[in-house]
Amino acid sequence: MAQPQSIGDAIASKGSIEAFWKLVDPENKYPYSSAIEAWYRLSLTEQRKLYLYLLYRKWRGLDVYGEPYYVIKNCHPVPFNWNGQPGVNELVKSDKVVIAKYNGAFGTYTRDEARLYEMTDIQPFNS
Repeated sequence: MAQPQSIGDAIASKGSIEAFWKLVDPENKYPYSSAIEAWYRLSLTEQRKLYLYLLYRKWRGLDVYGEPYYVIKNCHPVPFNWNGQPGVNELVKSDKVVIAKYNGAFGTYTRDEARLYEMTDIQPFNS
């Protein structure tokens, strides 16, 4: 599981649309026009949630599905609970995860997710 830079670093250094595009269409098969317009209709927080959701799918070996415009319009990102999942040990070793409450239940989430989804009761992950 490759761990690229954080969501904030990716968006700040590459420009948000570029980082997103590399995830969903690295071979540039699809036209930009409609996807760019749809992307910039999202708030910065929505852009970051979508990017992070797709990035974590790739980390877990799952496909990022569909044409970029379709992904932007139809994907509804949610945080991923890493508790007991493959790859969590690497995240723990790099101090990238916390225990936090989301929708009333505790789970193991990345620091970026805890911040983006405004989770509560955030605690350090002690292995």
